Formats: sequence, C-alpha cells, structure tokens
Amino acid sequence: MAEDSGWKLILPGVLLLIWPGLAYLHAACAQNSKRAEFRNLLCDSLLFGAWCSVLDFYVLATVTIGLACLMNNLVVGGPRQMLVSAALFSIAAASGSALTGGDFRPYVSTPLDIYQWTGAVVYFLTIGRVTYSQNRKIGRSIGEIKFQNRVFHALLDLGTVVNSATNIHRLLNNSLNHLHSHFPDYGFAVYLQERQRPDVIRYAATAGIGAKDERQLLDLFASLSAPTPHSLKTHQTSDGEMLYATSMGGRLSLHEGWLIVKAPKPNRTLEPILPLFADQLAAATENKLLHLELQKTAERDGLTGLYNRGFLESALQASIQGKAQTPSLDFALLMMDVDGLKDVNDRHGHIAGDQLITTVAESLQQHCRDSDILARYGGDEFVILFPSADLSAARRLADLIREHLPDQQCIITTAEGDREALALDVSLGCASSSEAPAQQVLALADKRMYLDKSQRRRQRNHG
Repeated sequence: MAEDSGWKLILPGVLLLIWPGLAYLHAACAQNSKRAEFRNLLCDSLLFGAWCSVLDFYVLATVTIGLACLMNNLVVGGPRQMLVSAALFSIAAASGSALTGGDFRPYVSTPLDIYQWTGAVVYFLTIGRVTYSQNRKIGRSIGEIKFQNRVFHALLDLGTVVNSATNIHRLLNNSLNHLHSHFPDYGFAVYLQERQRPDVIRYAATAGIGAKDERQLLDLFASLSAPTPHSLKTHQTSDGEMLYATSMGGRLSLHEGWLIVKAPKPNRTLEPILPLFADQLAAATENKLLHLELQKTAERDGLTGLYNRGFLESALQASIQGKAQTPSLDFALLMMDVDGLKDVNDRHGHIAGDQLITTVAESLQQHCRDSDILARYGGDEFVILFPSADLSAARRLADLIREHLPDQQCIITTAEGDREALALDVSLGCASSSEAPAQQVLALADKRMYLDKSQRRRQRNHG
C-alpha cells in the first residue's frame, strides 16, 4: 500500500471502531429489534465494501470479508437479504474506489496472507460454532414444544378420564394409566393421606412403577414433610433416574397428597408442568369425594345408614329391566317388618323406637352379603334385594334371620332414663321373579309378609 495513502485509513478505521456501538444502540432502541438487526447487517455490507476499497482490493481480504457479509445476511435474512447485501457491498466498494483513486493491489506479502488466512479460518469456524449452537438450541426448543404439546393433550383428555370414574380408586388408577400412556418412559404414583391422621395412607395408585421403584417411592414419600401448595421435592436414584414429588394439598379439604413422577433423567421442562397435573388431579379427586358424599347422603337412610327407599326402587327397576331383556336372569326379594315398634314408641318414646330400628338394621347387616342390597323401606320395614338370584336365596336368608334374631336383644333407654331389654322379632315375606311377573314381585313379598305377621299374631294369641 502506498506510503502516502495512510490518510485513507482514518475515516474507515474510525467507522469500524464506533460502528459496533452504534449498531447495538440502534437494535436496543428500535421497536422491532429483529428488523433493526437486518438493517445493521446491510450497513455492515456497506462499511466492509468501503473498507475493501481502502485495502486496494487485496484479494484474500476482499473475498473473506465479502463472503462473511453474504453468509451473515443469508443465515439471518435468506437469499433475498443476501442479494441486497451483495449489491450494497459492490456499491460501497465501487464508491470507495472512486474516492481513493481506484488502486488495485491484489497481493501484498506472505505474512499478510498468513494473517488473513488465520483470521478467515477463525471467523468461519466461529460462524460454524455459533450456527451449531443455534441449531442445538432450536432442537431443544422443538423438543420442549413437542413435550409441552404432549402435556397439553394429556391434560385435555384427563378431564374426560376422571369424569368417567365411579370411585376414588378407579379415578386415581385411570388417571395415572392415562398419563403413562402419553408418557410411556415415565412412572407415576399418587399417595393420599388423611389430614387428621398423616401416618395413614388412605388412597394410593401407581402406573409404570415396578416393585423396586415402588419401594423407593414409599421411602421418598415417608421422608416428605407436610406439603404446601405447589411444593416440589426432587430425589435422584442410584440408577440416575429422577423422582419429582409435587404437593396436591392445596386443593384437598380432608386429605394431604403427593403426585410423584419417575423420570428416566433430569428434565427441567417437567418441573413447572407438574403442578398443573397435581392441581387437576387434586381438583378431580376433591370433586369426586364431594360427589360420592352427596350421593351417599342421597342414597342412604339417615337413621340406619342403610340404602333408602329411593335407591331400592331404582335398583329394583334395574332388575325388572334385566329380567325383561334376559328372561333367565331372575331376582328375589325379602321383605320384613319389625314387630312391636308401635308399642315401643307409645310406651317409651320415638327415641327408644329409633334404637330398636338401628339394632335390627345392624343385625341384618351381619347376615347380608356384599352383593345383597339392604334398604330401609319405611318406618319399620326393611327390604333385601337379591340381584341375579332365585327364591332359594331369599328363603335361606329368611331362615338365618329367624334362627338368630330371637336370640338377640335391644337395650333401650326409656324416656325416664331407665334401661330395658327388648326382644327382636320381624315378620318376613319372600318372592322371586321366577314365580311371578317381575313388576309384581314386591307386592307378592309384601303380601306374604303380612300373612306371616297375621299368622304369628294368631299363634301368640292362642299361645
């Protein structure tokens, strides 16, 4: 380069020094930072095109700088931005050459070539490293978006799953199996304990958890302190798996609980999402508990805790429909009336009469199977429905009641505060759909019960 041309380096050199600061301020103050960055890259093309003219178009420097400008604009803005950059680079180079006299010096010296090649290699390797890092970041972002989409669909479908459950155990099992189907590499567990007795696990469910994992989860659960809303605990196993435990306590009124997730490796995307699953599962559990409690109140007799008349009539109607659809599917009824209730009420008061009714109810429960439907039908009447059974089932239970009930007594407290022992006795009537039309089975059992009552009254009078 000519010795008298040092003045040509001053203005471009100053611009090269102050331009990065100006570009940063432009991008920071602009309303659209992305568009500002595009403009900055085009300005780079103008500035470096002029700088190449100052270097008298030293070939290696011009090619390197030109390619760098084109690559930057291509990566950021695409082919169109690259073409605009090439045009601006050429215009700036031509304008600078005209101002500086149009010198052309394609080669200077070997040391400068080595320096230029070193700078070019470092620059392009840096560009490659930055591009690789961006691609990795984009790949992680895509993976996180896919994971979040799976979470969204799992949460969206979870509402349908929990609404179809008929009890808490099925709700928890179905919910965890649903989550495991969306995330087969993960294991899930739920533990609910009574708030008044935190050492008692009231409900528990797992999905995708082996026996070894379950022991680890129980150990982790035992080490958890009283949960606070959205509290999150983590524990890494010896196998490198990560256990995440998040509290469900904020949504439950009578229970404390934890949702525990076993991940094959630490997953930072999972941590902010877990409270969403825990909240939805806790809300569904609480709603189901309240619904079951209301349902129990609606279906149960307030005094005895047995099914009430409304529930029995619904169950009887289902048996009648079953008989109509499948004629071979019979059902039976055992109807009974507590003898002497009116006398107890008249002599000792209704509180004593209630004691007699509850004592009879407790005795009947001891003789009924889980499949039998025992209901308080009226003031002193009880009915047992035997779904999918014939008359022999009702007769067997009637014989069992007649054999054991007279040996029991009801200790009542009279209105005066005295305690008195009363014998337990009932009148019974059996009927089945195998001997009468399904719609008339209840009436037939009722008729036979009153025949039994009359017969027993005559026997007592003659005795």
